[in-house]
Amino acid sequence: GNESKGYEISNSLRFNDGDSPKLNKTFSTSQTNNKIMTFSFWLKRGVLGNNIKLLESYNGSNAGLAIKLTSSNIIEFTLTSGGVTEGQLITNQVFRDVSSYYHLIFVLDTTNATGGDRMKMYVNGNEVTSFSTDTNPAQNTVIVWADNSVANYIGSNFNGTGEYLDGYLSEFHFIDGTAKAQTDFGEFDDNGVWIPKKYTGSYGTNGFFLEFQQTGTSQNSSGIGAD
Repeated sequence: GNESKGYEISNSLRFNDGDSPKLNKTFSTSQTNNKIMTFSFWLKRGVLGNNIKLLESYNGSNAGLAIKLTSSNIIEFTLTSGGVTEGQLITNQVFRDVSSYYHLIFVLDTTNATGGDRMKMYVNGNEVTSFSTDTNPAQNTVIVWADNSVANYIGSNFNGTGEYLDGYLSEFHFIDGTAKAQTDFGEFDDNGVWIPKKYTGSYGTNGFFLEFQQTGTSQNSSGIGAD
């Protein structure tokens, strides 16, 4: 019989840490909701043993958002406000595979009445529940990401000066204003393997989808970071 291959991703972006690579954008408008958002992307690591910022923002007032792969190959998902760590998930799971892609989803909804549902993380379709640190942000904590005049970085620290990603990113979605389910971005095939699925939802005011179809360094539709 005919076998459906499903949705196929055709592009990725290679980050070579020796080249100080990064993507960054500062928005000129306020986001749809500064308390609810979702990130989804596929990551293939290039080297181990480095501290890497998958994404980070910072507003100059000790508030921001960071997703970090540490030199010990765990993930730190951190929300800060006023110089204080408001919420943080640090995995027990390690991420040492350099031969295949990980699908990572990070969901923030600080409006949620349930503390444990305000920051969530999924790897290859499964929610991560084992953390060495599991701190819930206070209800309605403001998330500094994609807000008016705040610099947002992918693949480096918040000012683009270090902690560079070495590896590949693919299918990078940022959803502004909605806490999405993992099944919006992927599905299990008949063999139980998590595979990508075409996202058909909305993005909100400052949401974006990076397909990496273009080349060049411009921040418009002809650049490598074209939305």
